[in-house]
Amino acid sequence: MNYATIAQSATTLITKFGRQLTFTRVTNGDYNPVTGNTANTEIQYNKFACVFDYTEQDRLNTNVLQGDKRLLAEAYVYEVGDKVSIDGKSYEVIAIELSMPADEILSATLQVRA
Repeated sequence: MNYATIAQSATTLITKFGRQLTFTRVTNGDYNPVTGNTANTEIQYNKFACVFDYTEQDRLNTNVLQGDKRLLAEAYVYEVGDKVSIDGKSYEVIAIELSMPADEILSATLQVRA
């Protein structure tokens, strides 16, 4: 099956119905024993996502807390710990579920928490 075509369709729909969000990833650098500091690198990337609130039903018997958001995001290699800004508020990616038949990422569902 040609998943590349399906991946493109998913991206098109997420772009059409979602919005562009700015993500930030901090990568820990090497420890410098002279300064006693670690040089961290921060990168920002923009991806489209549809933002949803979780329902009461979603929160029953799960690790979803009040205020968590669910993002249906375009294909990308997201990492737990990435930050995302939604309506001026910072959230952290705490869980990632990829829609990935074969080796093609179609979309990602992210659980984010303020």
